[in-house]
Amino acid sequence: MKVFVAVVVVVAEVLVLVTAGALWSYLPFRAWLRRCISEPVNRRVVAELKRRRGELATRQADVFLTEAREVLPAVVADAMPPGPAHTPLWVTRWWYAAQLTVPMSLVAFVMFALIVWNAEAYAAFWHLHVPREGDREAAEPLRALIRTVTSIPRTVQAWKGPTDVFKSLRGVLVIVVGLSMAPLLQRLGAAMAEGGEQRQRRERLEKKRKLRTGDYVRCWPVIVLVVAAVQCARAHRNWATRQPGDDVPRVSMRKVERVIWRAHRTRRGKARHHHERVLKAHAARVVGALRAAEAEQDIEPGRVLRDLTVMLLVIAERYAEGRVGQLLDDEQIGDAVPVVPREHLRMAAVGGVVVLIMAGASVAGLPEAALTALLPVVALVAVIVINRGKVPSPSELTDLVIPR
Repeated sequence: MKVFVAVVVVVAEVLVLVTAGALWSYLPFRAWLRRCISEPVNRRVVAELKRRRGELATRQADVFLTEAREVLPAVVADAMPPGPAHTPLWVTRWWYAAQLTVPMSLVAFVMFALIVWNAEAYAAFWHLHVPREGDREAAEPLRALIRTVTSIPRTVQAWKGPTDVFKSLRGVLVIVVGLSMAPLLQRLGAAMAEGGEQRQRRERLEKKRKLRTGDYVRCWPVIVLVVAAVQCARAHRNWATRQPGDDVPRVSMRKVERVIWRAHRTRRGKARHHHERVLKAHAARVVGALRAAEAEQDIEPGRVLRDLTVMLLVIAERYAEGRVGQLLDDEQIGDAVPVVPREHLRMAAVGGVVVLIMAGASVAGLPEAALTALLPVVALVAVIVINRGKVPSPSELTDLVIPR
């Protein structure tokens, strides 16, 4: 009886799947589904939800930009280049995306925390075996993997004829044949994807994907830059109305530097290596200009705070326009020294690699003379590799090999 019920259930599921596939492939049915269900739902429900989300995002952006509209015009005056401002629009887009991204992220975090916290209870419910410390069965997969790897030489030595060799290598042959088919499939897919309808559909899906989640990440640098600009403008106003003996205002550019280092990725996505290298070099110059201006806050606070406000607003506007390769003009950057990203971490990595290699050479029994000659070579190679091809100057190499 149980077998009969199981067969009936399987047959019913197959019939349902076949019926659904047949209906979906029937064009009149799809047209009726779109006309009677999809379009009314989109027009009455989805459109209304989007309208309300847009109104809420506009109100939140107005609250965020209220202080900016009060303090920025008096500081920047006519220093900003003419043209329409894209920054307020991007602030609104960030609030629009945050209405979905923030709640979804919180729900995902809570669910993950609950699963991790109650993992043992879930395992007991599903009759899973959770290996504990000291359990022999927990080490069995690792032992099996080690036995498989160590038995490869014995397997090769036990081959007696071409048949055994083919049986052992047929999996590799299947993979090689599959890889040889990859270019054909890739070209076929590229040719089919260039059709007008397919391209428009792909562009619509990409646009929807960016509007759902991408704007939360892509528009965040504009938020950081506007906040920093408002802080500089507020500090400039406080400095102009200061009392004798008041402290010199200071504004940190630490958060701004973080978003500038990643600006080319968050705004335009991953680029080819040579293109990304140019964008990183420009970001290093921009960060150097900001640091040079930040260091002069104790010298000429009024002028420096005004210059920082203008620079931050220009960067935000250029970022919103997509000009991540020209966040600042050469006149604004001046002769600022480019900054090396994560310089301290890179130097620590170089030191660790040099120590490990020299320790390994010492354990291997190399004589002291050879170790002395090996040290500068290892240091030079490690610096070039970790700094991605940048050759250090003689003074930098001397400071690395002979610390002072």
